[in-house]
Amino acid sequence: MSNATYSIDQVCRLTGLEASEIRFYEAVFRDFLTFTQMGLDANRFNDDHVQILSHIRELIHTHGRSIDDVKKELRQVFQTKGASAAARAQVHRARVISVTSGKGGVGKTTLVCNLALALARRGKRVGIFDADLGLANCHILLGIKPQFNLSHLIEDGFRLEDIVCEGPEGIRVISGGQGVRELANLTDSQRRALLREMDRLEREVDVLLIDTGAGISENVLRFAAFADEVIVVTTANIAATADAFSIIKILLEMDPAAKIGLVANEVKNMYHAKNVFHRINACAEKHLDYGLGDLGHILADENVKVANQLRQPLVLSCPQSPAAQCIESIVDTILSEDVFRNHKKPSCFAELIGAIKRNMAGVSA
Repeated sequence: MSNATYSIDQVCRLTGLEASEIRFYEAVFRDFLTFTQMGLDANRFNDDHVQILSHIRELIHTHGRSIDDVKKELRQVFQTKGASAAARAQVHRARVISVTSGKGGVGKTTLVCNLALALARRGKRVGIFDADLGLANCHILLGIKPQFNLSHLIEDGFRLEDIVCEGPEGIRVISGGQGVRELANLTDSQRRALLREMDRLEREVDVLLIDTGAGISENVLRFAAFADEVIVVTTANIAATADAFSIIKILLEMDPAAKIGLVANEVKNMYHAKNVFHRINACAEKHLDYGLGDLGHILADENVKVANQLRQPLVLSCPQSPAAQCIESIVDTILSEDVFRNHKKPSCFAELIGAIKRNMAGVSA
């Protein structure tokens, strides 16, 4: 835990609360905030205070809880033994999985949409953050028409709940927008604002899938690195496999503890898929000293093209098709605790958000 402290003005920026609200919560929830007992000046706040105040704001502003209801929930989570105040305030954390590719046109977005639906049909609360900024098309494949997108959040001051759109099976979708060139080149402050809102979504779902753009731009790499695990999608095409290896190399340079798995798309059969995987994995083991996770493959299937043209996700429109069955197998692998779960950095998203918030407040970590 950082030893950083914040002024009330900084806490206002971090939590979205007014100073008067913070003082009100300080009085009403003093059993949980305990400012004076922590030996801090009345005008200084630490990371625990920021996390607890953010949680209180979410319960009251977003979920409409009463003061008594909030006290009951805080009392319950604070009874968890051995947890820090900040950890107890974070009642729920989703598993965040980025899906990326070195080359465009390899079926990354199709995989994201169908994974989300397959997970939702297994009882998971699923969110999609379409981070292919300015070129987002998850909503097209899902057959939905969002009224608002990320440009409204970043440029017009909309809140997360204003732009979230509900898709099939109750999945929650945030669209990156189309034809908005500025979104592809966010400033640092815009990226921080975006990630702060992502943190709120991440608390409300079990699995958050991030559909990054293709290539190795800064936005693609950062959004991929923020996740607990990364799925790299490729085809058997030699350029696609070369680009897949390149993005794997860069991601490992950014985070040696990354958990990266590979999906081979549009392959002829299992043996073709294994050949693609072993080709890339052999390079990773030789040059990067890293073994990739084999998450499975998706067979070349005309049903995929038909479903996309009709804006009807494959796992819903043709669940018995060969490609849909492959996607179900990939979900089995992803949900297996022993196969594709990053146990080396279990709270990477929370730590990221904390670092961003400290940076926003002008306090070094």
